[in-house]
Amino acid sequence: MTSILDIWRGVDPGARLVSGSTGLLTQPVRGVSRTRAAPPHLPEAGDGQLLVADAAILGDGQLDRLIAALREAVLQPAAVWIAGVSTPLESAGDDLPVIAGASAASAAAAAIAAYLDDEARLMAGVAAELRLAGAEAALADPQPSAPAGVVASRLHRGVAVTVDGSLRSLNPRSAGRALATRFAAAHTRLLADRGSSPAEPRHTRDGLWIMERPVGPTASAWLFDDLPFARIDEVALDALAVPLRALLRRRAPEAANARRAPRLPPSTGDPLRDTLLAVARANGRIAPAARTLGVHRNTVLYRLRRASDELGIDPRRPDDALRLLGDERE
Repeated sequence: MTSILDIWRGVDPGARLVSGSTGLLTQPVRGVSRTRAAPPHLPEAGDGQLLVADAAILGDGQLDRLIAALREAVLQPAAVWIAGVSTPLESAGDDLPVIAGASAASAAAAAIAAYLDDEARLMAGVAAELRLAGAEAALADPQPSAPAGVVASRLHRGVAVTVDGSLRSLNPRSAGRALATRFAAAHTRLLADRGSSPAEPRHTRDGLWIMERPVGPTASAWLFDDLPFARIDEVALDALAVPLRALLRRRAPEAANARRAPRLPPSTGDPLRDTLLAVARANGRIAPAARTLGVHRNTVLYRLRRASDELGIDPRRPDDALRLLGDERE
């Protein structure tokens, strides 16, 4: 059954829980109703319904009056979604979860209804989107922080990557830097205390919700926050693991090549030819070639453009690379 938390995180992770008990966010939602009417003219909102209301009905912005009207009318929605919120709302003295989002009420109600109708298809779309975005980020910047940052931005969750017991990437969510600091301080303990089932979400003694996915023999991706996780979080963490595994497999041969660097042929004395050879040896990859040459990747790209314009050679093309390496051996 789809929970309040699943809908919130899947429909608008940028929305905020402004009031109510986090423990009730796991309640199931069976439908959605919408109102433009202010109390006492409220629609039926039975048990398991998520009530979407326009922020304009609050008037002075007091949630207490809306919740009191719901109680007086014996209406028991699972939660209330206040749409079109542009100013902060004060918490009400009630356990009823109240979520505030910036989107219009009609758009929020439609998105919630669509989510309830076809959660599996929507989650598959999210997974495909994040895998593609993570792969593009990793190609542009072959560091774990690149795809991890994509997921952190999309989910509004903290995302971390650990390799060989070291914290290689730490991406806090907006307004979540204190949580990131807490995770950084605790990550060694979390690695040691992961237990036999690291895939299961855990609530740590210092108030962090954490979820881990192994991405290699000694590497893991993590989500962390002060709220429990929803289905979209599990889907996103699985999607993040795909480009991270590819990055780690790619970096392993590069590390081995780096250890063999002293055995590379010496400089020819011609920076342009050195660059062409370095790119050819790196199978057309710019970043490892730049590290071998000790120059910035933009310098390598400039020299490649010059070689293409002046000589008609591009070592990223297999035929040109083979010719360059063959000439080198002769």
